Amino acid sequence: MKKYTLALCCAALAACSSGGGDSRLIQLPSGGPVAEVVNGTAVPQSLLEAIARARNLHLDKPEQREQALKLTTDLVLMVQAAQREHFDADPQLRADAEAARLKTIADGAVAAYETRTPISDDMLKAQYDSEVAQAGKFEYDFSQLLFADESDAMQAEQELLSGKTFAQVFDASRDKAKQAKAFSHVRAGQLPADLVKTLDELKDGETTKVPVKTDFGWHVVHRDSVSPFTAPPFEQVKEKVRRAMLVQAGQQRLEKLREQAKVEYPAGAPAPAKKG
Repeated sequence: MKKYTLALCCAALAACSSGGGDSRLIQLPSGGPVAEVVNGTAVPQSLLEAIARARNLHLDKPEQREQALKLTTDLVLMVQAAQREHFDADPQLRADAEAARLKTIADGAVAAYETRTPISDDMLKAQYDSEVAQAGKFEYDFSQLLFADESDAMQAEQELLSGKTFAQVFDASRDKAKQAKAFSHVRAGQLPADLVKTLDELKDGETTKVPVKTDFGWHVVHRDSVSPFTAPPFEQVKEKVRRAMLVQAGQQRLEKLREQAKVEYPAGAPAPAKKG
């Protein structure tokens, strides 16, 4: 059985506390069904269900219900011990518990937002068609040396022109390069447009004669092969597309919240750098 740290125990049972003066060990509304009573502490059925969900346990299955009950009992016992020894007053532990509470609420808000974000099959198909078009009709196998400095890239190209093989230049230049890597089954939508244009112009086994400039730096590229790309059927990737669209919608919503928020920092405290 997975062991819980004391901080996580307190986070699990006292995470609902936000400094409002509630001293109860389990800070949930009373009066509902009780799953068990541990040393006089009534454990709500809702807490047992939450712990079971967190561990993917099904309470309608006797063995799994027993496991969930044991986990719940252990958590309550640990927090009772923490309170007796005043461990729960430790500032760092309380901060960890508050961080857990905030994350739980934020994750719940994200899940609720996703259920309220309608994505029709037509929207999914349109997104799928757009991604297929962006992916292109081919997959590329190639190797590249990516340099931050144009002069280093030009030196590598000169060595190739002098008769050295790409493999020789690749090995000799890897320490200078930002990246020295072989790629396989890469689609056009995953690459800068200028790099795709170069790969299309090269033949299998050919290497660039001049570096290719992109936002990433200067590329010296050797094309190994190009093969046709066939996208998986829509129905096969439909849910993956839905998941990606939900994530994107959530990111856009968070970005809007950031734009609308007024965030201030103490004098002298460094603020996060703004993305341009």
